[in-house]
Amino acid sequence: MVSAFIFRRFSTNQIVRFYSVSHGVKTITHVNKTCCTLDFGCNVWRPVKILIPNNYHALNLSLCYSKMTDQSRNAWIIKDDPRLVSARQKDFFVDILDDRRHTSDLAWSLRQRDEPKYQYNKPRSPAEVKGHVLKSDRVKYAIEKTMEETGKSLEEVTKEAVYIVDEMAHNLRVGVIRCFAMVLVKVMKKLFERIYVNEEAIQNVRAMLKEYPILLMPSHRSYLDFLLMSYVFYHYDLPLPVIAAAMDFMGMKFFGWLLRNSGAFYIRRSFGDDQLYWAVFTEYVQTHICNGDSPVEFFVEGTRSRTQKSLPPRIGMLSASLEPYFKAQVPDIMVVPVSMSYDRVLEEKLYAYELLGVPKPKESASGVFKARSILSENYGNVHIFIGEPKSIRTYSIGQISRISHSISPRYIASLTFREQALIQKLSYDVLLQQIRNMAMSPWSIIAAVLLQNMDGISMKELLKEVDWLKRQASNLGAYIDWPVNESAEAVIRHNIFTHKNIATVTEDNVVELIAEDTSLTQNQDPLFTSAAQEMMVCLYRNQLLNVFVRVALIAIPINSCVQETMPLSELKAHYSLLEKLLSREFIFMPGDAEKDFDVALASLTHTCGVVVENDCVLVKKSINKYTTFFSQMFEPFLLGYWAMCRYLLSIEKGSHGKPLVKLPKTISKEAQVLSAQLIRDGHVKRKEILSLDMMSNSLQALYDLGAVHKEKREGTSYMYPNLVLLSKLTEDLCKFIDVPDLPRTTINVDTKTVTVNAKL
Repeated sequence: MVSAFIFRRFSTNQIVRFYSVSHGVKTITHVNKTCCTLDFGCNVWRPVKILIPNNYHALNLSLCYSKMTDQSRNAWIIKDDPRLVSARQKDFFVDILDDRRHTSDLAWSLRQRDEPKYQYNKPRSPAEVKGHVLKSDRVKYAIEKTMEETGKSLEEVTKEAVYIVDEMAHNLRVGVIRCFAMVLVKVMKKLFERIYVNEEAIQNVRAMLKEYPILLMPSHRSYLDFLLMSYVFYHYDLPLPVIAAAMDFMGMKFFGWLLRNSGAFYIRRSFGDDQLYWAVFTEYVQTHICNGDSPVEFFVEGTRSRTQKSLPPRIGMLSASLEPYFKAQVPDIMVVPVSMSYDRVLEEKLYAYELLGVPKPKESASGVFKARSILSENYGNVHIFIGEPKSIRTYSIGQISRISHSISPRYIASLTFREQALIQKLSYDVLLQQIRNMAMSPWSIIAAVLLQNMDGISMKELLKEVDWLKRQASNLGAYIDWPVNESAEAVIRHNIFTHKNIATVTEDNVVELIAEDTSLTQNQDPLFTSAAQEMMVCLYRNQLLNVFVRVALIAIPINSCVQETMPLSELKAHYSLLEKLLSREFIFMPGDAEKDFDVALASLTHTCGVVVENDCVLVKKSINKYTTFFSQMFEPFLLGYWAMCRYLLSIEKGSHGKPLVKLPKTISKEAQVLSAQLIRDGHVKRKEILSLDMMSNSLQALYDLGAVHKEKREGTSYMYPNLVLLSKLTEDLCKFIDVPDLPRTTINVDTKTVTVNAKL
């Protein structure tokens, strides 16, 4: 029996959302005006038809489903079908490393490949692609404009354009790819137990490649992301994507050459107002799309997420890629989100120190060779979920008109405001789809429990807490990669062993976090060395936070309320404030706050014991284990934001009576120093607030809310606090969390004293 609520009226063949208490938000595929099919998006339940009244606003449904025999590892399935349980296949995933462990890698890499081709493709060599770019109207126009603005000759500017395209272009070569494939598969077999792919989606991609240009948009958690995507496409005889890569890789000598010859094209991280570079870049990307040479792959987040949470989208590359559709150069473009989930991330130590402010090592070939010791480590499984493709033609129906670009040349006219808004919305849709399709490893759940039991927890208690949290995540729609044919204790012990550098089981059967890893010697400060250990645990806990963030933003005000009741209007206002405050930490669809609030509140009231009567939350009856645990998961973020507020309020005033302006990086670093002092003085325990990423995100969020001002001096941005708004926000934060009483704190920042006054 499953309870569900439908929130919209539907029409024939329309797809809308509904909320299921047991399974989170799913879809309804309608058959006709009186009957619809419920599809849970997996092979667990058979779709069923139900009768719907002609008029309704919110319909409460109780649905009975017959369970399918397909295997599942989610919490609501009691037992797997033993016939389908194997290391190679589970649910809709297939392990593509399994065959490689039993057959010749050489024969596999040298085999004849049958790649699908785009129907309008005209075969071109990499040199011909570069020639097309340089001869394009867009680049010619940019050359003329550059000559006018700089006074340089045609020959000089043309040389610049040739240099840019030579620096940027890939040199895709089949021979190099075959050699790289053979080496890469050996590395993958050393690093990972299994690489799982939802194989059915591969067949959909194969069919689409013949009909449409394809944009691949994977999540970005590791350097391995683009290598794994190329490996998957090579394995399934699909054309290898051309990949937008940062310039950092180009300087890696042999590896830079190898990646270029395997399909990587190098772009600068920032173009500024360099018209010539913009023109070459845009034309280079668009000629691949219009001619369908290869799928184009890039990361909508722009860079790797060091925190393992999705980053806000950067839409420059997406805008350039979709422009050919808006200007009627192609009939459609398919956007394919891809979710990459790792049991253990290769860069976990590197990320921990980067978040604390230790600069990352420069990418180099020698660094790769020095890192070969990782081949002796076990990094568990990887799940690659290729999501539902998005047709730009379908996505933009009724929202844009392509006729608007028919007046001026395609290479001059910019995108309209509606098109830019559509691209922004699409970028968030892609990120949210990536998040929904992530496979949560047991270690993510274990890490979340351990972080709330920093002094250790018995194995018996850990088993109980992990099982409880697993059920909550499943109820909210998360896919948990939990092998239920194994005992819960065996699963937990296996994951602790995989992460033996982070946690251990004592002789007394107590699970503890390892306080300090002797191999982490980059920073001699004991506080930061132990903080790096805690930060690594946070990385894996963070993978789970996107599942709980919306219910937690409701639980936090309820859990901190001192009144008997809280009106829903007040609760919604608190939710809205917290969502805006944490919008740099988590992904929220702009404009969907009210809908997200309604769905999250429905979940809390139906599965988590929150009581609502007469449009008010009954606070005492609603505070329970659910609201407390969810609140505690997110309290470190609010504590870190509070520390930033307190630092900003302490900035000394200049001679003009306004707080002194400072560089954003300086503010983040000095706020980190304050946080470190609070920890050393025993006011705060959670070392997670030392994260410079958290400091930077809090500063930007405060700027978005108007609590911090920005001004430019000689092209450089400086910031300073808006004391009135900042004081109000600080007071609001103090209502949600327990904060230390600080009558006065003095710390040393680069030999100068910073005083924090408690008076707001």
